[in-house]
Parts: sequence; C-alpha cells; structure tokens
Amino acid sequence: MKPLAVLRVARRIITAMVAVGLVSYVTTLVWEYEKVSKIFGDPMGRIAYVKLHNPDVAPGTPHIVKLVKFAKEHGYDKVLVIHNAGVIGYVHFKYRGVLIVQLGWMDKRGNYAPPNENMVWEDILYGHRPAQGVWVADDRTWPSERAAVKHVLSLLRSTPGRTMFVWHGSVRYGNPLLDPGCGGEPYYWLLFKYGGRVLAYTMMIVGDFSPFLFYGWKFTEEELLHYKTLQKLYSDGFLNTHAVTPDLKKIVPMGREGSYTYALD
Repeated sequence: MKPLAVLRVARRIITAMVAVGLVSYVTTLVWEYEKVSKIFGDPMGRIAYVKLHNPDVAPGTPHIVKLVKFAKEHGYDKVLVIHNAGVIGYVHFKYRGVLIVQLGWMDKRGNYAPPNENMVWEDILYGHRPAQGVWVADDRTWPSERAAVKHVLSLLRSTPGRTMFVWHGSVRYGNPLLDPGCGGEPYYWLLFKYGGRVLAYTMMIVGDFSPFLFYGWKFTEEELLHYKTLQKLYSDGFLNTHAVTPDLKKIVPMGREGSYTYALD
C-alpha cells in the first residue's frame, strides 16, 4: 500500500475513534446529568468567587438577590447550595418566593485543614473523602452523608417545582478562578457518587464559570477584578456588618433581614 493511502486510512481510523469517543462522552454525560437531576436538581456550578457579605448565602445579600432573580426568570423554585462547613448552621430559608436549602461538609481535622496529595488523588479517582468529615444542615450535625442528604431532600420535596443544584464557591485567599472554593469538594463528591465521574469532572471545569451566567459579565468581572480587596474586607471582619457590591461603589450597613437589598439591587 502506498504511503499516501496509508495516511488516508490512518486519518479515517483516527476520525472514527474521535467521533466514537465524543458520542460516548456526550451520552455518558447526559445519562449522569439526568441521574443527578432527578435527585438534587439541575447541576449548575458555583454561585460566587468571593463573599460580598458574611454570611454570603442569606436573605437579601447581593449574590442571593441576583441568584433568585435568575432562578425565577428560568423557572426554578428552589436552590440547593453546597458548602464547606464553617461556624454557621446552614439554615434553609425562602427569599422572594424561592426556597434556598443549604448543606455543608466539615473536615474533622478543622475548617482549614489542607488535603494531602493522597487525599487529592483519592478525590479524583474515587470521590471517597466525605467519610473523613461530618455534614451540617439546619443547625444540626449529621453523622452520615446519607442522613444529611435525606434531610435536605425532604425539604426540597416539600416545595413543588424545579431545583438548581450549585456550590457556594467563595474563596478567602488567592485567585478564585484557580480554586473551586467553598463547597467545591463536597459538590464534586455528590456529583461523583450520584451521577458519575464524567459529570463530576465536567461540572468542576464548566461550573467554574457559572457566575457569568447567573449575574452577567459586568457584575462577575467586577467581582474578579476586586477579589483581593473583597477578600481583605472579609478577613478583616468588615463584611460581617456590611454588604458591598463587587465594584465597591455601594457599601451598606447590615440591617434587618433584607433591609439593604434595595440599595444594592
């Protein structure tokens, strides 16, 4: 066989293999997505890069105002937010008719315990690390992921309608585009366990850019441009008593539930 003919055959074989691979990937992704959607709602990525208020997921805060607006415009009645648990109790609440349910995972070694190399590889290959922590929801510590998931699903099922399944995503130190932030790990584990590795891998990449979808380019760009200042405001405790817009042009003292909303809308 002439060299040119060999090249043509090789090209056809490679093209066929790529096509089969793409079809297999898309088919698996859709199948895993549908599995997760039936349990938790539609996986849609992270909702923040840095905090604009502390707590960030609470009635009337800048992210929640815009997230709820997006949810209602796109036919969603509920949002399930996954966190890395801190000191708050991740209580569910309703804001402007949308139910916000929260679930956090806390490392038994402490809030800021870094994963070692073995843990990272275990996450990537198996998604098994949740056993090293406890789950938190509605001011309660749940001894197992199964019990915690059962609780949040009971809350979601109490309200009819579609659910957005997201992770918080706020980052306290460093570039937030390079860090999945708060809730990234437990979100990945839930996708891995209830959907599959293809969906988990895909959502952790694609979902990193979801704030652009939820809030628009300008709002999200300002959040990224000012992330160092916003992180400092959070670390210094300023965001415990104030809410800010990502461009830092509006800073409003925290009042009663949602009282600063209209100044930040």
